[in-house]
Amino acid sequence: MKNTATLLFAALLSGGPALAQGPCAPLPANHISRFTSVLPSTQPQDLRIPSTHTFQLLLQSGMPYSTAADGLVKESFDFTGYVSAGPGGAGGYLSINHEGSSAATSGVSMLGLNFNATTKLWNVTAKNPVNFGPVVGTYNNCSGSVTPWSTVITCEENTPTAPTDSNGDGYLDFGWTVEVDPVTRTVKDQNGDGTPDKLWRMGRFKHENVVVAADRRTVYEGADEGSNSYVYKYVANTAGQLGTGTLYVLVLAGPIGTATTGTWVLVPNTTATECNTTTTLATALGATNFNGVEDIEISPLTGQVYFTAKGPGTTYRFTDSGPTGTTISGFEVFVGNSPGVANRTYPINYGTGTINEPWGTGNDNLTFDSQGNLYVLQDGGRNHVWLVKPCHTQAAPAVEVFAVTPAGSEPTGMTFSPDEQFMFISIQHPSTTNTLATLDAAGQSVVFNKSSALVIARKGILGTALSTTSGKTELARADVYPNPVPGAELTIALTHGRREAATLQVFNSIGARVLEQSVVLNAGVNTLPVPVGKLPGGPYNLVIKTATTTTNRSFIKQ
Repeated sequence: MKNTATLLFAALLSGGPALAQGPCAPLPANHISRFTSVLPSTQPQDLRIPSTHTFQLLLQSGMPYSTAADGLVKESFDFTGYVSAGPGGAGGYLSINHEGSSAATSGVSMLGLNFNATTKLWNVTAKNPVNFGPVVGTYNNCSGSVTPWSTVITCEENTPTAPTDSNGDGYLDFGWTVEVDPVTRTVKDQNGDGTPDKLWRMGRFKHENVVVAADRRTVYEGADEGSNSYVYKYVANTAGQLGTGTLYVLVLAGPIGTATTGTWVLVPNTTATECNTTTTLATALGATNFNGVEDIEISPLTGQVYFTAKGPGTTYRFTDSGPTGTTISGFEVFVGNSPGVANRTYPINYGTGTINEPWGTGNDNLTFDSQGNLYVLQDGGRNHVWLVKPCHTQAAPAVEVFAVTPAGSEPTGMTFSPDEQFMFISIQHPSTTNTLATLDAAGQSVVFNKSSALVIARKGILGTALSTTSGKTELARADVYPNPVPGAELTIALTHGRREAATLQVFNSIGARVLEQSVVLNAGVNTLPVPVGKLPGGPYNLVIKTATTTTNRSFIKQ
């Protein structure tokens, strides 16, 4: 049982009362996290999301910034954070990290956005780079966070081989977290001297992500640093001001897999030398290595802290004793692989069947919705976007697959609009040889062959065209499987509201029609075979047309 202090802190972390983890209550019918899993598969050339959802492309690398002198948008999209400009959430800023391999290819792009209630589409009103010149630039901007006071923190994951202090301020140039004002696109001045600063006191190491608790003081950080992959806690002296504070590193009371408690050990951080050498100091203090800490988030239901370890493919969680407390309890594996079970699988019900899908390695970004559903974005394995329900346990799994991502890509970042109707996410470094074009909610033809930032929502909330330029809506449900197709037959499972004639057409990657057949749809569920055995291997687009609907689905023929 948690003690009173722990319960109170859990409530403070989550911004509400601490609740027990319990059964998965049904979500509202139109909630973004309510869906039927997509069929797990190897990566196709397109993005596979539930048939109840659609996406709109907002940005791709290589697009011009709003000011010609700023050049073109950089590659390697990572953290994608949405900051609302007002209480309605219909306009704001989208901050996109660039995980470049040099200072020149790294940085942050800031988009101005607004939502058109008539077209039900998002408009990009501005595209601008953030000015990091006053802090000598940034390096390898990986993940980040949106603070409770609507600023953005961007994290420098790696540093050049030879560390430098080019401006002579005593702090090495790279390896920090940096707080940005999304409105002015400038770095925040942390000490009031009129000069922007990086967040020196939060330590210098290979930062993956941070999360700021609702108390506006407590910050959790993770390091993806090989044998020095540690979990840190930082407690700011003043709420909403992260420039000064106390830094701790987590030391478990035993090996991972058996230890359930741990201690926060103070890491010196009052001088520039101490801040520059955080990893060395933490190692000397006996910090626990978690083998590739990627992301760290706080449950909105329980206040527990969750974090991913990429190496073993594991998401852990624990309960903290408070901002001034020095202990944790309840440390355990929440989802994924665990000591003794290195190749965990989970049953995925994709609507017409169930398949055991390997969890794999490479747990990366985490995102909670307000209902306690945890999205886990994968950099490894098959690079899925998973959803783990709050009632999940390893003994009674409750795991879904929200997205199968384009070939060569990694899903990165994820935040929601305040009303949770819209999900913002990026697709990093898809294969440049991808050629398959799909239509988004705006009727744009999208090829996933460069980093792309998207907004995803349920159909009817995003877009009036619903993946067609003709103005017709899509069928309520249309799934194709198996996908990729290894044999002679593709199956379509679809739902229609009435008996109606339909035409099935298949187009190849250059838009030529290679197959057409007429069918009759009945009211309710229809299961239709499509003979594809004679088609050469490659990507195809299936179009299902009735008098009132036009539905597009992509598939791969092996």
